[in-house]
Amino acid sequence: MKKILTFIILTFLLTLNASAKEIKTYENRETNIMLDVARRYYTVDEIKSVIDALSQNKNSSIQLHFTDDENVGIECTYLDQTKENAEVNNGVYTNPVTGKNFLTYDQVTELMNYAKDKNVEFIPEIDVPAHMNGFFTLAINRFGYDFVRNPYDWSNQSNSGIAWGSGSEIGNLDLMSPNAIPFLYNILDEYTEFFKELNYFHFGFDEYTFRGELKVQYINEIADYLINKGFTPRMWNDAITKDNISSINNNIEITFWGYKEEDMNSSIYATVKDFQSSNFKILITNKYYLFFVPSLTNTDSYSLNFTLDKIDSDWDLSKWNYNFDSSIDSFDNILGGMICTWGEDSNGVSSSLIINHTINMYNKMFNKVEKIEHIVTVPDDEENNAVSENTSSHSEEVINNPQTNDNIIIYVILSLISLMIIFIKFNNKKVLKNKSYML
Repeated sequence: MKKILTFIILTFLLTLNASAKEIKTYENRETNIMLDVARRYYTVDEIKSVIDALSQNKNSSIQLHFTDDENVGIECTYLDQTKENAEVNNGVYTNPVTGKNFLTYDQVTELMNYAKDKNVEFIPEIDVPAHMNGFFTLAINRFGYDFVRNPYDWSNQSNSGIAWGSGSEIGNLDLMSPNAIPFLYNILDEYTEFFKELNYFHFGFDEYTFRGELKVQYINEIADYLINKGFTPRMWNDAITKDNISSINNNIEITFWGYKEEDMNSSIYATVKDFQSSNFKILITNKYYLFFVPSLTNTDSYSLNFTLDKIDSDWDLSKWNYNFDSSIDSFDNILGGMICTWGEDSNGVSSSLIINHTINMYNKMFNKVEKIEHIVTVPDDEENNAVSENTSSHSEEVINNPQTNDNIIIYVILSLISLMIIFIKFNNKKVLKNKSYML
């Protein structure tokens, strides 16, 4: 009898499960705004307004491009750009040596806390080993011109300067110089300590066109350094080619901005498809649709509306490279999309116009970014909890479990069989009892 009761209970429980439903939810992919605060100064309140816009959507992030050739836009104790050494006017700190504004550590801490309160991921970018002339300018003031600009000395390498050349490559660190790598890690040590509570650290590595034989070594070295510090590292894509991609640490997340068509035709650069195949995660930052480089010549109403209309009508998340055919076959490993607002040509353009248009571009992009679909099977009475616990989405859909009808039939048959077994057992006992009376 105990076996029969166990069978009945199991059958009953399975029958209850037959009423399960599939809950289909849609989770936002990451949507990001990158703001160049090295070449264009923004106040704390202006940056907060960008965070406010991002906070309207879940899984959003802000990346601040703190350093570039023109300026180091954040405090740097190692190179004497500090709050104490600065000139201050209405809360704006200026380095008296460079004449450039920068954000103090107190101000950046305020922004990090604000983003955290608004559930917006905060991502710092310290751009190395190219675009470092802002650091070199500070280093010349502290360590002297020769420390930075001495030509590479083959006979006495210790005399070599940390910078490569003095022409168009003026902002490139010479990875071969024995003085360059300690300089680099003094910078990274300071900023990784300051940003240690964050999840991500973007280390740039874009447009570094020299010492190609050393790129892979230092990409991996910096990535390992950041991972050991507890960060997920990110970098721009252009140092990675079809030839070296298999040698690059694929724990690095890629912010992919693309190339001109003639560059892509050379077939040396790793594409988004290459990154997908090598199991990198990628954030699409298509430079034609999603870049904003404001200037006095492209911020009239026609130009601004043209940009918004192009995102709205022509772009989608599968288009990763410029405005020609570059679609992908799937969204595997695609994290989402990012608007990049650069500052090198922005003199004379108001900050309010730049920020408003950046937010408008972001909103257009957000509406075009495909969401991640999840399907969770739950009993009917747990449906509401499943939706709330398994999604950060704006929509969900309840669909029947395709196996539900078949399961119900099976469980009904099992129930009938169990009832028949009970009936037979009961009748057998009754017959045996009657026989005992007859004896």
